[in-house]
Amino acid sequence: MRILWSPRRSIRQELVIGVALVHAVLMSVFVIDLVLKQRSFLRQQHVQRSTALVQGIARQATVNLLAGDLAALQEIINGFKGYPELRYTTVLDPMGKVLAHSKPELAGLYMDDELTRSMITGPRAGRALVDTDEVLDLAMPIEWEDQLVGWVRFSAGTQADAQSLRSVAREGVLYASVAIALGVVLALWMARTTTKRLYALLKVAEATRGGRRDVRAQADEVNEIGRLAGSFNTMLDALREREQALELSNLELEQRVAARTAALLESEENQRAILDQANDAFVSMDSQGRVLTWNGMAEQTFGWTRQEALGSAMSELIIPSGLRDAHKRGMQRYLSTGEARVLDRRVELTALRRDGSEFPIELSLRVRRHGSECFFDGFLRDISERKLMQQLLEDQALQDPLTALPNRRALLAELPTAMGRADRSRQVLAVLFLDLDGFKGVNDSHGHDAGDEVLREFAKRLRGAVRSVDKVARLAGDEFVVIAETLATPNDAQTVAAKILASAREPFVLGPHTARLSSSIGIGLYFPGSGLSPDQILSRADDAMYQAKRNGKAQWVVWNSEAATLQAGTTQPHAPAQETA
Repeated sequence: MRILWSPRRSIRQELVIGVALVHAVLMSVFVIDLVLKQRSFLRQQHVQRSTALVQGIARQATVNLLAGDLAALQEIINGFKGYPELRYTTVLDPMGKVLAHSKPELAGLYMDDELTRSMITGPRAGRALVDTDEVLDLAMPIEWEDQLVGWVRFSAGTQADAQSLRSVAREGVLYASVAIALGVVLALWMARTTTKRLYALLKVAEATRGGRRDVRAQADEVNEIGRLAGSFNTMLDALREREQALELSNLELEQRVAARTAALLESEENQRAILDQANDAFVSMDSQGRVLTWNGMAEQTFGWTRQEALGSAMSELIIPSGLRDAHKRGMQRYLSTGEARVLDRRVELTALRRDGSEFPIELSLRVRRHGSECFFDGFLRDISERKLMQQLLEDQALQDPLTALPNRRALLAELPTAMGRADRSRQVLAVLFLDLDGFKGVNDSHGHDAGDEVLREFAKRLRGAVRSVDKVARLAGDEFVVIAETLATPNDAQTVAAKILASAREPFVLGPHTARLSSSIGIGLYFPGSGLSPDQILSRADDAMYQAKRNGKAQWVVWNSEAATLQAGTTQPHAPAQETA
């Protein structure tokens, strides 16, 4: 520091060195900061652009993925092959199977690398699996109705960004060098100009000290030295100028306040217009539960006009009577403790229309504070159609499309519940595992359409042969299961089996042909407290059914879980199942 600033140097020299040095430091810092910010900007832009692209792929792929249209998925992926520095992009199912890939030959394979495993087992959210100076690899979940249906993977290089950054650095160094050189020249000029005026002021000061009162400094410049010289002559004028400047500043401030007030009013009008055009009902209320805002969709959804709703208690308008006490308790709890279960998240509730009908809604509620007051803003959406569709899909998922009987999934869900009821009631439960004897011959002779007709007719006969409390399900092919509950004795299961055997022996009419079939039945008995699992009772009934086939078909075999034995039975002597024309 002593080398840079020496008392032996003149002010002119010190100014030149100081200005040039500061200029050099500032330009160096500027170039470094520019490069760092440009690097951050390029990285952020690349991530944002890639993230938006992945989100777009996920949105486009959702419908095709739900429909199982892999060709459409591949067309979507092919549309991004021209992306700069693309390494790959792919759509995976939830287990990592490739459904579509920028390299189509990889479709159908599984991605089993460490990154894919971490994506599948990690949180269900979009994230960067790799984010380095060379590669950006993004993963985005594909969701439908809060269910994960697949993943989008996107990987691209970042060499173009690195090249741009190097170019910026080179140009920055060049510009900095030129700026430093210009700064030195400017410093020389500033030093000469500034010290020249200082020397003139020194002469005036020396003359004044010598007794001269008529000497005045030249005050025709508007810089620090000129203002210093003018302060000797025009102090009062300067004070007046300050007052005028203050008045002007106050006027400008008032104009700005008025302009902002007008802008605020316009913003409120725009907000009100937007809310009136919203597809969801929007309702706001104060801490007392009085309605403050009620948009057009709220009128359509709940049946109350805006004039009727404003100022009214919201609980009386849209909350069913049975839920109003809970609503009031929740409001009081939040106002006293700040705790709430429905704030800042989507919840499904039951709402009330003006005509008294109740319907499901989805509510998104937030709190807005103004001073000590708090207000509640809520968007409400009628989800009646969505609920109906969900119920329809659930019913379809549990029903066999050919026979309209419950399917395997429904059976596996019902059996543990039925066994629990048997434990509580201390009554025997039986699982009857049925297989049609001779069904393959019908398919071979008359085709699968005839086989389907046999299955539909047999399902109808099954429903007529069992009791109303019994459950009938189709597992697969010609295999059926009956859950017989509330049996007084184990022999009651054989009574049910006998009715089924009799119904199976009735001829099946197939157009101009008839087929005579029979059924082999395996019976698994469950006694309360036996400790058998649903899989075990099904397995034993299955084993008993195969034993019935080995015994000659058209009969039942009972597996007794207490005696761990097999017992065969039939209603009458029989001949092997056969088809007749």
